Amino acid sequence: MLCWGLSCFFGRSTLLPYMDGQDLTKGDIRRQLWSLAWPMMLSVFFYTLYNLVDTFWVSKISPEAIAAVSISQIALFIMIAFGFGLTVGSGVIMSMHIGAKDIPGAERVLGQAFVLAIIAGVFFTIVSLVFRDFILTASGASGAIFEPALEYFIITAAGSVLFFILMTIMFIFNAQGDTFTLTKLFALSTLINCILDPIMIFGWLGFPALGIAGAAYATLISQAAFIAISLRSLSSAHRMVRFHVKNLSFQWESVKKVLNIGFPASITDLVFPLGLAALTFLASLTYLEAGAIAFSLGFRIEFFAFLPAIGFGFGAMAMMGQNIGAGNMLRARESFQKALKYSFFGAMGVGVLAALFGGFIVGAFTSDPVVTDYTYSYLWTVALVSYGFLAAIMVEASAFQAIGRSWPGFWIFFLRSAVITTPLAYLFTQVFHLPIIFMWSAIVIGNIVAAVAGYFWIRNVLDTYDPETAPVHADTHLISSNDV
Repeated sequence: MLCWGLSCFFGRSTLLPYMDGQDLTKGDIRRQLWSLAWPMMLSVFFYTLYNLVDTFWVSKISPEAIAAVSISQIALFIMIAFGFGLTVGSGVIMSMHIGAKDIPGAERVLGQAFVLAIIAGVFFTIVSLVFRDFILTASGASGAIFEPALEYFIITAAGSVLFFILMTIMFIFNAQGDTFTLTKLFALSTLINCILDPIMIFGWLGFPALGIAGAAYATLISQAAFIAISLRSLSSAHRMVRFHVKNLSFQWESVKKVLNIGFPASITDLVFPLGLAALTFLASLTYLEAGAIAFSLGFRIEFFAFLPAIGFGFGAMAMMGQNIGAGNMLRARESFQKALKYSFFGAMGVGVLAALFGGFIVGAFTSDPVVTDYTYSYLWTVALVSYGFLAAIMVEASAFQAIGRSWPGFWIFFLRSAVITTPLAYLFTQVFHLPIIFMWSAIVIGNIVAAVAGYFWIRNVLDTYDPETAPVHADTHLISSNDV
């Protein structure tokens, strides 16, 4: 009854005519991109609060509990990367069906996406639980931290299916051009998590005190609420693409199209954290704990530069997918160019603010003079110069995914991390023993070179791309430039 009542809040709204989905093959591109991007930015922000809220309440238990949750979340990060990558394929194929005006086909993809998410979630659960000790040990759990980390990890890993379904729902709403409903879902889910965390951790209101396990259960319950309300919304009659139980099937030909996009995207999403791990290791090896802490603080601030890239990257993916499905390459190219421009300047703006207010920002996290100096130099080097280029890389990878070709996005990230940034950082720190600003410079060089290379690559592909080679396409793509 509660889910039904709350779902009414996510139903049709006369104030938001695009709420049930948008036809992104016509209309003002700039307005549509912004209508997709800003709710997605808020959604990602709300999602990050899950972990922050858990960390806050768990910190009231003990320092070991904080470390246990942090290590467990690191160990589960691969699930997040894999989940994002796997589900992106469903969103792209679904948006192409919508653009081709094949709503029954889009609804079949929707149903198969849920089946694929369940299969992937069950697989990840089995692997995680069987190898739980090895995974946690490899992530750094030991001594007094191991047992609470294991407790949190087992519960969270056992609920992997919920996470994969949640990721699938995110791409389903995005493919329909409805990110506003998604924002409200994430906001509600985060609120539920905020309420349940102290109740289940400390045993308030007559509940048993579950400790660190309570934080894990609160997260799973909030995710389950997200899914329940989403299914109610997706099943409603006014939805552009509806969920039907009859479409819960596994058709290999259709699933193969999804995996051809999703699997490379999953690998791509693993390159970035592996690169971060390598740079963290080099920072700690050369500049000791202060270097590692400074890099960690810099990356936390960098999250805000990701928001424009994620928002406009998702927006470009939906708009390009629908227009490629409709055969309108002119509009697809224009959508990419505008998304790239908005994300670049948005992230550069974040970089400028981070550099200008660096002293205040760093002071909120640490008073150590060495860490402060290192982090401040990071902000004036990486943030000020290259945040926009990092955002461009992310949008370029999204554009490749939108046309059904995910491998180029992988190679752009591979060029950035494995070919340029990490080798240069190693050369500067381990061979020439230069100051830490040279390590930051390696990151800047990697961001700029990869972004420029990625731009010329995707532009060349879009200039010669034939929509009829897409996984899904309309009968004709002879659309006038007046439709752009």
